[in-house]
Amino acid sequence: MEPLISVVIPAHNSGPHLRPTLDSVLAQTYRPLEVIVVDDGSADGTPETVESYGPPVVLLRQQRRGHPAARNAGIRAASGEFLSFLDHDDLWTPEKLSRQMECFRLDPDLDLVFGHIRNFFSAELTEEERAELRVPLEPLPGLLQGSMLAKKASFERVGLFEEAHTIGDFIDWYGRASIAGLRTHMLPDTVLHRRIHRLNHQRVYRGDLRAGYLRAVRELLVRRRHPG
Repeated sequence: MEPLISVVIPAHNSGPHLRPTLDSVLAQTYRPLEVIVVDDGSADGTPETVESYGPPVVLLRQQRRGHPAARNAGIRAASGEFLSFLDHDDLWTPEKLSRQMECFRLDPDLDLVFGHIRNFFSAELTEEERAELRVPLEPLPGLLQGSMLAKKASFERVGLFEEAHTIGDFIDWYGRASIAGLRTHMLPDTVLHRRIHRLNHQRVYRGDLRAGYLRAVRELLVRRRHPG
């Protein structure tokens, strides 16, 4: 029996994007999976969309607290030996988890496996909107939660996502993982297609983006100087 992978998806007013995201998870060549969607206070039909799937997709609901808190709720509920994460509007390639699990089989001492990402424009964006966006469309190394597969035990050595960091939460977490000495591997394969659309978190909160990232980096520098 292969190890269980728990997939955690935070969702808030996910609209038309959630169903393709869930479909990309269920299309994985790897089994068994546990898919935990944490509805973060949606006011649309997000919960009904999730419930229409049935097992292995399960729904957790909470009041609006932000995506780091939603991920943490999913982590607490996860029963898998491995953890993976996906934003509600992005897509996995079908062999994402299989290729990452093969890395763990070849090197059992690994803690985290990442892969490359590729941005794509959502269908509803006009040509004018696409032209205004400076977004690389070639594959890039993906140090993002959506491209990661982690041993749950290794993840727990680092701790949960910092809920105060609604921007920069993964920078903070990965920095703590580096300080803790977790062993990582980057696959050359594209494992994540990142959707570019009108309501991307980075676009809606663009004014706060730089400040949020700088705060996360400053706190990591303090941790490096004063570990523990």
